[in-house]
This record gives sequence, structure tokens and C-alpha cells, in this order.
Amino acid sequence: MKNARIKDGFGMVSNTVIRDADLSLKEKGLYAYLATYANSKTNECTVGIDKMASECGIDQSTIKRILKTLKEKRVILRVQRGINTTAITILLK
Repeated sequence: MKNARIKDGFGMVSNTVIRDADLSLKEKGLYAYLATYANSKTNECTVGIDKMASECGIDQSTIKRILKTLKEKRVILRVQRGINTTAITILLK
């Protein structure tokens, strides 16, 4: 019998991030969300801020603020590819 919980895919999250007391629940949640999109070999994903906001049910300014914090805490790296192009997000932990 297949596990119905993971029938549409899943993301692997780092215990280092999930158990980090210096990260808020929103920061951990967005990290876990990004993990569901991340390539398992490169840890890279390209999901836009508008899609993140829509699927997470929070506004774009909150997403940007959380991404900035995750970047400052060296949990992720965001690489701009050009104007009006979705950035590549790399999970570092």
C-alpha cells in the first residue's frame, strides 16, 4: 500500500533548520515549502514570490521578508538570473 501523504511528492528538510531555535516558525515553514520544489541533487528551485505567497496564504511582502532573513542566516541563497526572471533559490542547509 502506498503512503497517501506523499502521493503528490514531498520535500526533505534539514533537521539543522527545523530544530534551529533562532528561526521562527514562518521561516521554517517557508524553508520546508521551498524544499518541496528543490531538486534533490542540486538543492535548487525556481518558484516565484507570487506563487509562494499564493500557495502559503501570506502576502508577497511577508515572503520577501522571510526570504531576506533566511538569506541573512545563511539558510538559503537567492541568485538573480535577470530582470523579470524568477530567481534561483538554493537551500544551503
